[in-house]
Amino acid sequence: MPQATLWFSRPFRDWIGRAEVTLHWEGHLTLRDALERMAAEHPSFHTHVAPHLDQDTFNNMAAVILNGDFLALDSEIPDSATVNVFTPLAGGLARREHPPAQSCPHVRV
Repeated sequence: MPQATLWFSRPFRDWIGRAEVTLHWEGHLTLRDALERMAAEHPSFHTHVAPHLDQDTFNNMAAVILNGDFLALDSEIPDSATVNVFTPLAGGLARREHPPAQSCPHVRV
């Protein structure tokens, strides 16, 4: 029977109560199938993820990676795979210009 491990970052792991889940299936399993199974078993995951299972909306919610490639919702998960589900990262601190060293009284030049 095929199986795959799904590894979740926060907040997904908070919604399912752990960071890692192993799924077993017969036939084939898509990412959408896996997420629907998780939603059926974990009410908080269902509340936060199930309404977002169209591709464009889901892309803003999660980045799902398998062997360095991003997975679409209808991508098939292969046997023995490790699938990483991350919150997409964006933004960061704006680059600040630092004053010249001589204008900082605590820095000697």
